[in-house]
Amino acid sequence: MTNTGKRRTWPLRDYPSLFWLVAAVVVAICYRWAPSSNWLLVHLMLLGALSHAIVVWSFYFCEALLKAPPAEHGRRDQSRRIILLLAGSALVLVGVPSGLSVSTVAGASLVVLAVGWHAAAIGRMLRRALPGRFRVSIRYYLAAAASLAVGASLGATLAHVPDDPWHGRLLLGHTMANLLGWVGMTVMGTLVTFWPTLLRTRMDDRADRLARQALPMLLVGLTVLVSGGLVGQMWLSVAGLACYLAGVGWWGRALWQPLRVKPPREFAAASVCAALPWAVVGLVWVGVLLVVADSWSTLSAQFSPIAFVFAAGFAAQLLVGALSYLIPTMLGGGPAAVRAALAWFNRGTTIRLALVNAALPLVLLPVPTWVRVMVAGVGLAALASFLPLVAFGIRAGLAAQRTSPDDRVKEETPPSVWSSGQLVAALAALSLAVTLGIGVDPAAAGFAPIAQSQGRTQVEATGEVVRVQVSA
Repeated sequence: MTNTGKRRTWPLRDYPSLFWLVAAVVVAICYRWAPSSNWLLVHLMLLGALSHAIVVWSFYFCEALLKAPPAEHGRRDQSRRIILLLAGSALVLVGVPSGLSVSTVAGASLVVLAVGWHAAAIGRMLRRALPGRFRVSIRYYLAAAASLAVGASLGATLAHVPDDPWHGRLLLGHTMANLLGWVGMTVMGTLVTFWPTLLRTRMDDRADRLARQALPMLLVGLTVLVSGGLVGQMWLSVAGLACYLAGVGWWGRALWQPLRVKPPREFAAASVCAALPWAVVGLVWVGVLLVVADSWSTLSAQFSPIAFVFAAGFAAQLLVGALSYLIPTMLGGGPAAVRAALAWFNRGTTIRLALVNAALPLVLLPVPTWVRVMVAGVGLAALASFLPLVAFGIRAGLAAQRTSPDDRVKEETPPSVWSSGQLVAALAALSLAVTLGIGVDPAAAGFAPIAQSQGRTQVEATGEVVRVQVSA
């Protein structure tokens, strides 16, 4: 038996995203006491966990798509890039909440340096590779890296410009360059081939062509969108966003056929599938806000919920879904070991996805504070359940690797991950959370306490004295 699992384990690649996710959970639990908690939660997810995954796995997909042989000192150079990114992310995450400008600027510079080095490495790989299909995915990655350089620079500037209108204009440019460029371009470049892999079916024959046709629309749209913010013209940003959405729609046509042929039957594919509509919701919300906002200060004041949608609805579910497939696969050890690990990642699929995707709209609605707290706690628990499942899944995969081939269970059709019982349990948990939230503060929900409502039925004092004489 080969020791495939050990050869494929790389702590610097595998653990940082999990570390950032744990940090995000801790901040969410300590939300009331953490400085700049909203900002910190969004950036722990996007700058910390997701950016690390992008740098690591986009390089992996480049090697696979281009069939590139391992470069000399390739692992060493990639380790240095990862360390640069980790250091830069940590400095930014410390610098902004604490107001340390030097830390923020230094961190942003290290992040740009790491991603620029990453782009140079995959660009060199592309130039040396033989002609083949899906080279467009690497061009998406290069566009994403260029967007990150713009977004990080605008973010570092934003930390020093607290006043509007420039704060709102820089905020739009910073978030759109990072979300639509760095994250969005990477996701679209990856899902061209990764989406049918997740669904375990063949891809749409048009996928490569549609991706190539969509890329110019996406680049033009993103450039106009960010430029509109920087020059202070909201209508220009709306036009850019419309162009970008058109590109997304054109690219997304390649996802429909694999989804129609084989709908998600595992947590990884289902979680990624659940994440994508939230990205569309966020984009449409940005467009509506740009249309109705009467000033950049209004846009800035109302942008926080949109960032939350992108971070919790899109990024978190996308990352958790992708890692639920990649971790067991990269653990190796043969089909039995991969199946043993995947079985843990697939546990509770229905209840986990139902809780997250039902809790998020409730949190965004104008509900009482304690209802929002209780519902958010339920959604957070559903997302955080991924972390212990990682540990159990890795342990199961390694245990299967140590089992001799004769003792391994024969391959069987995995049971469906969908469960009506889990759906009922999710609805019950959310109902209980709402009830508890109302019970803590019934007045905020429009319900008067019993004693108060009883008191209202009694005669109220008027201050007048009435004398009554009774004679027998």
